[in-house]
Amino acid sequence: MRRASRHGTNTLTAKVTDRLRRAILDAEFALGEALSEDSLATALGVSRTPVREALSALQLQGLIVIEPQRGSYVFSPSEQDVDELCAFRRILEIEAMRLCFVHQREATVAQLQWASTEMEAAKRASDHLKVARADGAFHEALLENSGNQYLVEAYKLVSGRVAALRARNLTGARSVRSKAMAEHRAIIEAATSRGDPHCAHPQDAGRVPSGQAARNTLRACSCPPSHCAGYRTD
Repeated sequence: MRRASRHGTNTLTAKVTDRLRRAILDAEFALGEALSEDSLATALGVSRTPVREALSALQLQGLIVIEPQRGSYVFSPSEQDVDELCAFRRILEIEAMRLCFVHQREATVAQLQWASTEMEAAKRASDHLKVARADGAFHEALLENSGNQYLVEAYKLVSGRVAALRARNLTGARSVRSKAMAEHRAIIEAATSRGDPHCAHPQDAGRVPSGQAARNTLRACSCPPSHCAGYRTD
């Protein structure tokens, strides 16, 4: 009986973790926003224990900062953090691209075409959040088909923060979305024509902003605190 109870708690914690992670990735919370365990527990219809455990799990993913005696906050990267994240991801993604187009070109191209089609459809529907998710699927396909588990593991270290910044960046200016899709088409065209996809690879490795773009994105994310309504896990 005790084992079942523990399993139930772990399952609930996993659900709460997934829900809060999605809220951060989808920009439902502002970067740097303070998160109240009590408020989240009430909104989610759970006790504080799974909320506290979820916040700890998200801290390990770099999405939450927990300050003793102060509270928990959504991560808030500096311009240097974003620049370094961009550089790290670019290294991983360019090598992953080389590997996947050598070993699994057809499978990779199929996934890239699907993601690109989804992104175009989302743009036409003005669903900017879905645009960001499709963009993520495009770039994740490169890692998934690389055949190198260490590249995949390294990417997982930053994937949450990358997705969170992507959502805020791609839901912004229309020109950013248009540029992203143009770059995707160029990569696919190079791959299908047996050219070198690296030549078409965007320097910003998928719209993780750097420099002035980082400053603009970070300023844009200084929005009013979000509300917890609608966060229930059931």
